[in-house]
Amino acid sequence: MSESVKKRSGSPSHSQTTEAAQDQPGRGREPVDGKERRAAAKAEEEDELSAARQSQLFDEAVSLFLAGKFEEALRRFELAARGPVVEMAHAARQRANMCLQRLAHSAEPALSSAEDHYNYAVVLLNARRWEQAEAHLEKALEQNPEGAHIYYALAVCRCWRGDVDGAAELLRRAIEIEPQNAIVARNDPDLAHFIQQPALAAILRSDRTRPQ
Repeated sequence: MSESVKKRSGSPSHSQTTEAAQDQPGRGREPVDGKERRAAAKAEEEDELSAARQSQLFDEAVSLFLAGKFEEALRRFELAARGPVVEMAHAARQRANMCLQRLAHSAEPALSSAEDHYNYAVVLLNARRWEQAEAHLEKALEQNPEGAHIYYALAVCRCWRGDVDGAAELLRRAIEIEPQNAIVARNDPDLAHFIQQPALAAILRSDRTRPQ
């Protein structure tokens, strides 16, 4: 028997086996990047979230939500909801529900109710997209002209757009409907840069002197 026939009819060499496995999809080793992705995802679920990591996940989820990537956003919101910052966890759960609503339809449903516009505006506010947030808050206010939370959110938005006087009138109305908003405003980090402005400071001072 010739040497060449032996090589063809015998068992394949180690190098031949490796090459064959690499050439055939679904056989041989799983791609390293696939393993790493799954390992990272598992570690992310199992590790206790720090406040910084919770904030990072929340910000990533907001960006994905605004890009229309609701499934990816949902996963990050769910992870952020397990973090130590209670307020952020609550907000993450709310946004996760919004993602589920979007995913329940083949296409993103139109925003119809005042709460739809308000909730979407809050997402835009968190992403610092002031102009778009303002438009949705105004639509929400048209449908619910007694919504103290809508007046308050619109006041925050107007502050960041540079209209502090306009924001003051909105905040005044938010406090008239719901006096607790005065306390919220004094402790709101989103208003920290603005509450010493004369128009806002006057409203918050007058609320302190109002008879209870």
